[in-house]
Amino acid sequence: MNGLLTRASFTVFLTAALMGAGCSKKPADTKQPPHPEKESVLPRKNYDTARLFSGLALKTSVTCAQGTLTTLGAIQETNSYEADITLHVRWPSAATNSQSILAATPELGTLLPNLPRLLESSSLSPDFSGLLERKERSLRVNLAQLQKLPYRDSLFDCQTILDLKHPENGRRVLFVQAIMNVNTDGSDGDRNLAIDRLSATFQPQTNYRWPKSGNHPNPCLRETESRLALLNAELGSGSLTPENKASLSKELDYLKATAEELKRWDFLVGTADPFIVLPSFMVGKSSGQPSIGDYAVVIVHGKLYPAILGDMGPGSKIGEASLRLCRAIDPASGADRRPVSRPEVTYLIFPGTAEKPFATPDYAHWASRCRDLWKELGGTETSDWQEWTSLEKPWPTPTPIPSPSPTGSPTPETSPSSSTNPADSIPASPTSILPSPATNR
Repeated sequence: MNGLLTRASFTVFLTAALMGAGCSKKPADTKQPPHPEKESVLPRKNYDTARLFSGLALKTSVTCAQGTLTTLGAIQETNSYEADITLHVRWPSAATNSQSILAATPELGTLLPNLPRLLESSSLSPDFSGLLERKERSLRVNLAQLQKLPYRDSLFDCQTILDLKHPENGRRVLFVQAIMNVNTDGSDGDRNLAIDRLSATFQPQTNYRWPKSGNHPNPCLRETESRLALLNAELGSGSLTPENKASLSKELDYLKATAEELKRWDFLVGTADPFIVLPSFMVGKSSGQPSIGDYAVVIVHGKLYPAILGDMGPGSKIGEASLRLCRAIDPASGADRRPVSRPEVTYLIFPGTAEKPFATPDYAHWASRCRDLWKELGGTETSDWQEWTSLEKPWPTPTPIPSPSPTGSPTPETSPSSSTNPADSIPASPTSILPSPATNR
């Protein structure tokens, strides 16, 4: 693809023959293969076509022709009532010059005055065409399930991916312009942090991790172990079909591995740590690609946000950051609300800058390294930087349990206001690891 306009068009037939309540059936004398494939049939229900195809330019028409079969024959003929859907996509070209890049992020002209010079020796990253190829693959897989088609701004989420290199000091950077989706993943047993598990795709782990050192269990461990116990009981019931048993066994193996990781490692936390996410195929797969832990500078609306590359995501979308970073841009950001829907966010990822071994986030050190790398790239020293502070809270002190009174000693009467019952000293509403509903829009 490499910047050239291409067009992906393909056809999927969704068939529903008129019979009874709207189901279809082939003639009884039709020979069937041993394991026939299921036809794509639209269920009998109301469809709001305008909402179903939100973001798509939808053209509709009805074509009728006279057939030779009687009504009884037409009922059993699947081709007598069908929908022919062809999805046309015209992929965009990558932005490779100052004019197109500044059209998305105008403030770069002031923040990075040597941008034209950097672009002279730049090259379009092969990851740009790789991203479009994976998007097309995803469209082909999901077209039969219309509700899974992405919105227009999610499909066209990337303006460019460039490999830049400073002509004098050799500093390399992966330059990405894209939208910003929200990532809420991650959990940590050693830091007392709120986590947000409201996202349907929440994972308790991130690829950036370090050995666990404290005694507090991971906040997601109990739920994982409860699910493990439930699956073991279900698998031992003896009432499962072979298909269900295979599916539950696969989930069981995954949960066992997850539980072991939660016991061994601490992870970044989406609600608390500033990090970005790249598609997995763009991370550490070839020489020169970024790696987990590499430093990154995110530029939004003229402000610079220090971060690290903390996790990997699906290959068919780009432009993702932790909830902490997203809420610094738009406080209303949440699992279902992104802060920026246009590809105007600039992500500068500096390959080869990760510091190992990984450890508990040190925001001051991260900011210092990002500022140094920004200067090496030629960025202005008067830029407006986000200052990160820790959201960690001290662990609550356990309430001491009074010693029992000696045997035979009288027990003094107490008023309700001076009760010695240990239960009375426990807070009525213990701190939850989940944020309040009002903060998750």
